[in-house]
Amino acid sequence: MTLRGRGRGLRRLMPEGYARCLADRDFRRMQPGFLISFIGDGMSLLGVAWLAIRLAAPADRATVTGLAVAAYSLPGAIGSIALRRWLSSRDARSLILLDSVLRGAVFTLIPVLHWAGLLDATTYVVLLAVSSLLHAWGIAGRQAFVAECLPPESRLAGNSMVAGQEQFSYIAGPPLAGAVASVLGPGAVLLCDAVSYAYLALTVVRVRVRSTVGRRPPIPLRRTVRTFAHRPALVGLLALSYLFYLLYGPVEVAVPVFVADHLGGDPTMLGWIWGAFGAGAVTGAVITGALRRLPLWPATLAIVAGWGLAMLPLAIFGTLAAGIAGFALGGLIYAPYGPLSVTLLQREAPPDELVSLSAFRSAILVSATPLGAALGGRLVTGLGSGGTLLLSGLSTVGLAVLGAACVLSARLRGEARSRSGAQSLSRGSA
Repeated sequence: MTLRGRGRGLRRLMPEGYARCLADRDFRRMQPGFLISFIGDGMSLLGVAWLAIRLAAPADRATVTGLAVAAYSLPGAIGSIALRRWLSSRDARSLILLDSVLRGAVFTLIPVLHWAGLLDATTYVVLLAVSSLLHAWGIAGRQAFVAECLPPESRLAGNSMVAGQEQFSYIAGPPLAGAVASVLGPGAVLLCDAVSYAYLALTVVRVRVRSTVGRRPPIPLRRTVRTFAHRPALVGLLALSYLFYLLYGPVEVAVPVFVADHLGGDPTMLGWIWGAFGAGAVTGAVITGALRRLPLWPATLAIVAGWGLAMLPLAIFGTLAAGIAGFALGGLIYAPYGPLSVTLLQREAPPDELVSLSAFRSAILVSATPLGAALGGRLVTGLGSGGTLLLSGLSTVGLAVLGAACVLSARLRGEARSRSGAQSLSRGSA
């Protein structure tokens, strides 16, 4: 049997939705590049925080870690606005390539400076900020790529497949990063991420995405905002997502500091906690991709509440086993959130505005977790890492309750307007 025949045989064993996605040649060719770069980012999840801890003075490490985690993605919001004139008209392939080249170059420079003894905490944060300038556009390119390759009925499965690979990076990336950091130091972890982005860039060069977006003129920000504002489902989900990610931000600071302070300071343990999250998330993503559809608001609110509850075991019991169990459950619960929200965007957005709307959404959301992480540095200093995890988890559950109340209120108002309109119509008929 030929390799092509084996590939077709494997696709027959997959759920129908995944098989339809992999039947598209461009989509199939891009998947190894996505997977390798996601694993590199999974390694950086540990490497960025651990190198910040190494560079900071003991009294400042919570603050420096928060700033480093924030700088790893927050400037993407600035790049999304400042570079819109030059990038909003580019196709998915170009956006992914530009982001990959910049990330790879900076993640090569950081360990070189560190090994040469020329890297301090301030320079480190600045370089991380530079690396993230194009990241919102890279995310927009990835989301547009799925929409360009796949028909609407296959996009939930396609988004779930890409998200599943991203979540798999939490299984492979952090434990691998922990092993590399233990032997070669955290600088080597970032160099591995640089190599992963170089591989993604090479993969993008080989793919010829079918797109007409690059031939359209740049889309003004006012038009993008107006288009977004006229879609209530997108606005509501954006508001919920922003607050959800904001409350998650302190977790990325609290967990590595918790490991450093209470679990012996072994980066391998941090890798196992994030790896457990990835294992749960991959399982959840596989299940999501096999589904035809999910109810929007019940699913998203249940995910938000479930994630908040999953943060409590590590905060309450303070053991590695509790952290692994909680984060594994949290990953399983969280997995459908990304594919669900991206599929909604692809469904609601006009085709010629998908890239600009995706970049606008990413620019807003990309600021949430870093701002939460920056706040998390202050919270960890004041409340301790365990107290910060407890506050984040309970606040997230409260957000889900508030969101449910808002959805219920909106539905009751809609029903009241419908009854009022029906009564007015009946009186007019009489």
